[in-house]
Amino acid sequence: MSKSKMIALVVLITFAFGMTAVGNAVAGENYKVRTVYYSTKWEQLSVPGEEKHIIALSESKGVGINMEGKPFFDGWVVLDMSTADINAKTGLGSGGGYGEWADRDGDKIYYTWEGKRLRGELWASYWEIKSTITTIVKGSGKYEGIKGKSTGSLYPVKGMQMYTVEEWEVELP
Repeated sequence: MSKSKMIALVVLITFAFGMTAVGNAVAGENYKVRTVYYSTKWEQLSVPGEEKHIIALSESKGVGINMEGKPFFDGWVVLDMSTADINAKTGLGSGGGYGEWADRDGDKIYYTWEGKRLRGELWASYWEIKSTITTIVKGSGKYEGIKGKSTGSLYPVKGMQMYTVEEWEVELP
């Protein structure tokens, strides 16, 4: 092979490798995370004129357990504040909330979520949830500029205990 063809081949391989590296840097990392929660506060009000229809506000604390991917959320502490609109008479419900993930260094990721009740008894419901990381502040700032989203499900355990299983796609800064 001639020297010019060899140089062209090396340039082509380097270009292809570079494009792959750039593509991987832009694409998000995928994680599957189970988070175990315990509700520390629960307040509810009955909707006037509607039997078995409540609005609730809750605060829950939890710990993330990484199931797939790099151990990004593993051992992180979660604080979640949520609202729920549950109508036991019709079986319909929706919810949403805000929260923060805090890593072991104290750096935080703030998120919002929304979901809908799919089935189950009033207090033992199965929920479909969708989460989005919205703002990163505080701590060392290593997560400033992070983007991400997830989909998952919430499962009741007993009483005020529950867990979620979520599949996250996260773009680190």
